[in-house]
Amino acid sequence: MIDQEMKERICDIHCHILPGIDDGSRSWDMTLQMVQQSWDVGVRTMIATPHYLPWRERLKKETVLGLVEETKQKVASELGIEMTILPGEELYYHSGLLEELEQGKALTMANSRYVLLEFAENASYSEIRMAVQRFQRSPWKPILAHVERYGALRQKQHLEEILTMNAQLQSNAEEMQRGLFDSTKRWLRKCYDARYISYIGSDAHNVTNRPPLSETSLKWFRENIDKDYRLQLLRGGQFVNN
Repeated sequence: MIDQEMKERICDIHCHILPGIDDGSRSWDMTLQMVQQSWDVGVRTMIATPHYLPWRERLKKETVLGLVEETKQKVASELGIEMTILPGEELYYHSGLLEELEQGKALTMANSRYVLLEFAENASYSEIRMAVQRFQRSPWKPILAHVERYGALRQKQHLEEILTMNAQLQSNAEEMQRGLFDSTKRWLRKCYDARYISYIGSDAHNVTNRPPLSETSLKWFRENIDKDYRLQLLRGGQFVNN
């Protein structure tokens, strides 16, 4: 069973539950399964974050907002639960992104000043640093999505410099299920020990190989992270009224 402190309070800030608009959910049936599975482990808020990619036609904001509203209605009517579903996007960093945010074409996280920012896995440190510097001069505050994927940030001095630039970090919960000697798991453990990471999310795309948060994916956090920090990681900070 999940911790009573966590029950009914978890916020999944990174999930691809909107059907048919990226490589996430393929159907309304799958969307409803993903929401139900999340609800069953104590998730009560989900931020839908479809991909916003520079190499394809951009998702129209109205499309995302419309699907968020439709998802909320279907969840309430077909599942009978009151999951809070908020709009967002996983924004792949590119040279025109700040302008697109300024023009209102790209979505922030739950209508806040925070944005979920994605880079190429092989992005250099100079590329990531330059992007975060540009955001420092803007109204928006970046959260780096699935930080464990960026090899350039494995060096402690690089990661700490990014944090001094007012960026926050999100990690995928499932990474801590890996084997004892997995290098990513070891690196993430050091990050959690130092409290470098501000949020965990599922980055769920489906109900099979990239599923929502589960009892299994949350177990490590229950057993290895102290209560105060665990609740910070799981409750979504400024996105949820705690």
